[in-house]
Order: sequence, then structure tokens, then C-alpha cells
Amino acid sequence: MESIVEQIAREVMLKLKSDSANRGSAYTPPPQRSFESVKPVQDGQTAVLLTANFKVIDQVLSQLSAIAPNGGKLIVSSYLYENFGKDSIGKGYSLIHSGNVPSHKALAGISQLLIPALSINSLSKAASLIADTYITRVLCHAIGDGVKITVCDESILDAARCFPAGVARKIDKLRRELEDMGVVFQRCNNVKVTPNHKCSGCAAGDCASCTTCTPSLLKQPETSAPRKFTELPPIKPMTEADSGSACNIDCSKSYGSCVTFCANKVKNVIQAGANRVEKGLEAPIPSRDLAKYIDHTLLKANATRDEIIKLCEEAREHTFASVCINPSYVALSAKLLEGCPVKVCTVIGFPLGATSSFVKATETRDAVANGANEIDMVINVGALKSKDYELVKQDISRVVEAACGNTVKVILETSLLTDEEKVKACELAKLAGADFVKTSTGFSTGGATLEDICLMRQTVGPNMGVKASGGIRDTETTVNMIQLGATRIGASASVGIVKGEKAAGKGY
Repeated sequence: MESIVEQIAREVMLKLKSDSANRGSAYTPPPQRSFESVKPVQDGQTAVLLTANFKVIDQVLSQLSAIAPNGGKLIVSSYLYENFGKDSIGKGYSLIHSGNVPSHKALAGISQLLIPALSINSLSKAASLIADTYITRVLCHAIGDGVKITVCDESILDAARCFPAGVARKIDKLRRELEDMGVVFQRCNNVKVTPNHKCSGCAAGDCASCTTCTPSLLKQPETSAPRKFTELPPIKPMTEADSGSACNIDCSKSYGSCVTFCANKVKNVIQAGANRVEKGLEAPIPSRDLAKYIDHTLLKANATRDEIIKLCEEAREHTFASVCINPSYVALSAKLLEGCPVKVCTVIGFPLGATSSFVKATETRDAVANGANEIDMVINVGALKSKDYELVKQDISRVVEAACGNTVKVILETSLLTDEEKVKACELAKLAGADFVKTSTGFSTGGATLEDICLMRQTVGPNMGVKASGGIRDTETTVNMIQLGATRIGASASVGIVKGEKAAGKGY
């Protein structure tokens, strides 16, 4: 007896066959509409679309003359019209709002929309083509009609600086969706709408000179004298006398800060009323404190199940930041580390980075589903060296999206890159929403260097992680990397590093 599914399949095939016969050729789907085929209004006016909320409306209104000359058209939301009124908003401009012009007629004679400030709510609705307010209806009409839309909201352009990492990734995703539909995101000349969450430099109107806020995708690395690296004092083992209440040791010279070694002194300070104790970055880091920086790593091809179990046991014992293992061992590691602060990190597109973006995204989804908390993906090195920056960025973006909010580190393979390429790779990783940049796979021609860590930290700024990996085998090298800007260390010699022992041989 024929099943329902089989009946439906048979009817569909018969219908397709009949349609094909009537057309006299094989069935071909209708051509997809592209923005190149859309003909916007020619020689129309430029209108300004005001969606700003009360936090930035004063700034927007004060800069209208820089955005559009008097007599231009302003399209405003019902909220702005009702709360600020025609006298304050539409003075000198032709005002369009829900009370006088329907949304489908608001774009009559308009070929371009400028949006100085765009709320996250409107951004999200526009990306999903949800037209449930006057402004979003106008936006959706504009997108569908091929009207040129330019958004120059600083917080959208620099989401990684203005918002927490998870929110910034969401904003960047929505921005990419709108860019695919023809919306342009760029800074408008002489227009600096600066919400309260901006940095102090931007708030003072000095955004152009703020290196944190305005990274240039193609900027050249600054030329300066080579940085000299001073030797750090050796890390000495702590004795009971050193941590006693009568400790007379000059911590700044030999041992680092009292926070590190003199437990009783610190307790006394806290009991006296302190709720925060600072440890200077210049102070030597004791080996026992290094574990929180380290991804305990085992990525060799012949790693066995027993070796992975041992790796996880060591990670539990020393409380490393994570274990970094190949994807096939993610589920096992996640089970072994359940209930433990140690995270599970795995590698994607490893070690060459030459797989497609689709494959990397699929690998990432599978790893996250199996319990991975952190993703170390290898950049498309060939595309970077070919100057195909959009491919490199999209490659990273696909992995960031597939990671669903989990930490993403981008492996640059610095030994294969020039300094200029390293800078560009760092900036692309930052633009794509990654959380870290990382030096090496440990499987190429070289590993982490102090110079590369300095360059990477200088490029990405203070709000992005830098991971040093490849050839780090001892405590001294680890401490140097951290003090020069590394926030994570990838090493297979992790146990020796935290014990102050120098590992023999070579390795990750």
C-alpha cells in the first residue's frame, strides 16, 4: 500500500514533468531579484531619517545643518514628533511623519536616505524586514525600492568598542544582513553623534585621533625604533617565612607584589576595610598564578584517549584556563571536565586554514554541540596574502556566528606573514567579531615571538584577547609574553611552566 509521503512525492514529480512538457524545456526557477536590477528614483532628493531616542536626539538635531541643508526633508518617528514637536524638530525643514504622510508615500521624490542614529531595535527589525512602526515601514519600503540608505551611527559602526562582546556580535550580524540588502554603513563628514557609552576621546569630539575607536583596515604599522625587552627577575619559590605577618621582604625587587606572596598582609588590608587589592602589571608573576592564563594543549595527530584523560586530570588539578584538543575529543573532554571551571577549547580548520567557510562553520557548530566553550580557528592565510580581505573577514564571521556566543580565537600563523599582513589580519578579526587573535598553530615554520605579541596588542587595543602559542616551553618565556600583552598562552608544557621547570625538546 502506497504511503502518504510516496503519494505526495509522486504527485509532485508528475506536476513537474507536466509543467516541463508544457514549456518544452527543463524546468528552471525564476531569476532572483538583485539590487543591481532595482532602479531607484533618479535625481531625487536626499532625506534624513530620524530614529534617534532621547539619549542622542539633541546631538542629532544640533547637527542637522551638517547632514542636510535647510529646506531638506526630514522623516521622523511618531515618538520624536509627539515628544519634541514640529517647532524643535522641523524648523527650517520639510517634516514628514505618520500624521501627515503615509509610509508608502513618504519616499516620493527621494533617492537617498541618511540615518545619523539608528536604535538596535530598528536595526533588528529592518534586517528582518519587520514593518510594525512608521519608521520601519519607511525603511522596508526604501530597501524594497532600491533607495540608497546610508547609516552613519558611530555605535553601529564601532559596535565592538561600544557594546559588550555578545551584543556587538549580534549588531555586526544584523549589519551584515542589511549590507547584503544594499544598505551602506559609513561615517558622514562632520557628523559625530556620540551616545553616552562612547569613550572620553570621542565624547570630546576627538574621534579622528582616537586609535581605539577608529582602527583603519589598511593602515600601515607605525615605524619606530625596535622595542627593547628587559630581562625579568627570576621567580623565587615562596617559603612560610616569606608569607608571615612579620614579612620584611622588598616584594617589588625580588618577589613581586604582596598580593602575590604575602597572604597574611593582604588579609590584614582586607580586614581593615579594603574591598579591592591591586597587583601591578610590572610585578613578576609567580609560576603558581600562571595556570589561569594557559590553554593546556594536546593537538598531536597520534594523541590517544588515555592521554586526553590525563590532560583533563592535569587541567583539573592545576585549574588551567582550558584544555585545547582536536574536535574528535571534545565530547570526552566536556564529560571529564563537567562541573569544573576549566573550559573545553578545540581547533577549527586546523592546521592549514584552507578549508571553506562552510566547512569551518559546520565544524564549529558540531564542536559547540559536543560541549566546546572556546573555538580556535585558523585564518585563511592564502586569501590574506592574496589581499582578499572580504573573504578573510567573512570566513571569520561565519565561525563567530556558528559559535553562538562562545569565545572565538583567530589563529594568524604569524610565521608566514609580514608585519603589514599581521596588522590587517588582526583588524579583520576584530571587525568580524572575534574575541582573540592568536599567533600560531604550532605546526608551521615558527611560533610566538615577543615582537609579534607587542604588534598584535598594539593593533587590537585593550579590549580584545591576544593568545601566544607555539614554542612556549618555560616559565620565563610565559611571563614575558603575558607582561607584553598576551592574555592567554597555548602550551603543551603547561605543567612544567606552572612548576617552574623548563620542558625538554620542542613542541606546541
